[in-house]
Amino acid sequence: MTTDSFDQLYAAAHPAPLQEVTLYSAPLIIPITGPVLLDGAVAVSGSRVVHAGTRRWVLDTLKQDMAQGGRIEEHHWHGVITPGLINAHTHLQYTNMADVGRGTYSSFHEWEEGFNPVYARLCETGSWKESAEEGARMLVQSGTTAAADIVTNPEAAGALASQGMHGVAYWEVMDWRNSDWKTEGIAELVTHLGHMRQEELPSIGISPHAPYTLETAPFVDLPDIARQLDMRLHIHLAETPMEAGERDTSLSTYSAVEWRDQDWTSYQELKEAGKGASAIQFLDQLGSLGPDVHIAHGVWADKEDRRILRQRGVGVALCPRSNRITVTGRDAPIRDYLEEGNLLAVGTDSLSSSPSLDVLEDVAMLYDLAREQGYTSDDLTHRLIRMVTLGGAAELGMHVGAGRIGQINAGATADLAFFDVPVYVATPRGIEDTLETLVRHGAGTNRATVISGRVVYNNNAF
Repeated sequence: MTTDSFDQLYAAAHPAPLQEVTLYSAPLIIPITGPVLLDGAVAVSGSRVVHAGTRRWVLDTLKQDMAQGGRIEEHHWHGVITPGLINAHTHLQYTNMADVGRGTYSSFHEWEEGFNPVYARLCETGSWKESAEEGARMLVQSGTTAAADIVTNPEAAGALASQGMHGVAYWEVMDWRNSDWKTEGIAELVTHLGHMRQEELPSIGISPHAPYTLETAPFVDLPDIARQLDMRLHIHLAETPMEAGERDTSLSTYSAVEWRDQDWTSYQELKEAGKGASAIQFLDQLGSLGPDVHIAHGVWADKEDRRILRQRGVGVALCPRSNRITVTGRDAPIRDYLEEGNLLAVGTDSLSSSPSLDVLEDVAMLYDLAREQGYTSDDLTHRLIRMVTLGGAAELGMHVGAGRIGQINAGATADLAFFDVPVYVATPRGIEDTLETLVRHGAGTNRATVISGRVVYNNNAF
């Protein structure tokens, strides 16, 4: 076949011979979209995976794929290889606020009172860029290759891009009343989004902060604005006790009758009127939810709230360590989320409310919480590994297509993490024990990180 222009269909079916391939091999590889690979290998060319399978099969297959004189360079790792981890909720610009995160508080409000003066002081120094980029470096060192990063100050917007990471930088919208949103808020939003677009960020989204910092109009307008711009949305929701509903089992079809037809200025007004709706149910009535939305925390989501989230295709980023520090009043209902089938991912939140940016610390805590809450299924480690990889990718809308992440398969983006944990694969029990070790004790053991085929962190791994 001859053609004067690039034919994408032909190229997909007839890939060009490979000139250079890097082969990453290990006794155990977790592809996520397939069974674990024993004595496995991942072949990477450029920014993408070309093959993943047993080492013998991959090497045999590459013999047919390589150009004459082509070169294969192998790096063998003695531990576990996974897709790059995905942090589904963080604020990287607050990396320099770790002192707040190390504090002890009696309530969420007291944590806010500790946060606000430190934030105000740092706004005067103009150090958000350096702080955010340091946070991104911490993510990469822990094996994280993509994140949902909420940006409150413009100079922090480039954190993910500074490390070549994937993910979404969400511009945070907060503290707007209905009266000034139309006259000032929308214009300010457009200005900030325009500046972020000029910085060539991986992807841009919008984060309507929470029902207690925004009145109704922004929650009505922002989903429409985001969808016209092909942007995703990320909301702090069901994080605090004031967002909880009063009818755990009643379908909102019935319970919303007494309030849904009234024009409420805000969720707070509805609560003060004595209505029993949760914040999730309120935003659902406003049309603020959908499959392009994921929420952070979901601590106070009751049975009906969880049903609404599933029905609308809304994922939840669980941040268990942050919930303890900010005193959200309870732990998220992990067992219920798992048993009912909600889309889940894991986030660290920021260092202003968490001891570290290593998302595997939160995974370990989620394991313990799930067991404490009565989740007994033997698939827990598998579920948690999916949450911190493919689950995060799905919540960011990056789990399918040519640039897909959170998985290791032919054609996927070559994002990899290399964990230094003991591996025993001689028996099925040994494999399961290795996975449990990764989940419960894998934090702090990443020794190398590959993003888009490039080794961006290497702590003597190879």
